[in-house]
Amino acid sequence: MFRSATRADLPAIRTTFVRSFWDDPVMRWLVPDDADFENVTMMDDFFARLVAYGHSLVTPDVASFSLWIPPGRPELDYESVPTDAPSDELVAKFIALGEAIASNTPTEEHWYLQMIGTHPDWQGRGIGSMLIREGQSWARRDGLGVYLETETIENVAYYRHLGFEVRSEWDVAAGGPHMWGMWIPPA
Repeated sequence: MFRSATRADLPAIRTTFVRSFWDDPVMRWLVPDDADFENVTMMDDFFARLVAYGHSLVTPDVASFSLWIPPGRPELDYESVPTDAPSDELVAKFIALGEAIASNTPTEEHWYLQMIGTHPDWQGRGIGSMLIREGQSWARRDGLGVYLETETIENVAYYRHLGFEVRSEWDVAAGGPHMWGMWIPPA
């Protein structure tokens, strides 16, 4: 039902990302213009880095993906994907977002669910839950917790049904959205 993502999947991951994150508060704060978001190639290097960790999963048609970072968030040596230079405003937003996330990241070793997305035509079928449960199995195997951030109260409820609990809440500076940090402790 799923497989490890490869660099060849990057264009399809971007397409699924655009469709599944169209109304996401963080992504649309970063890129509010519809046309810019539709062609959001700035994420290509980000996706390439996450795939390089070797723990990103996709469905065969890449209608759903989960991008995981292993414990310790190790440095990577990977072939980066060239992207256009971001505007000063976008850089400022990324800095504000990064600082907020860093100040709320658990200090305990953990598996980090960086991002999960399912194309809207495939949502509600349990595909995302299946991809999350696979990452949870890695954490159980390693005796570690699982952490993620989310930006909507609906997602808080969704992740709660998968065993996550709210660990922290914050507002991103520079006019950014409200966010929740969610955690599953080690089993």
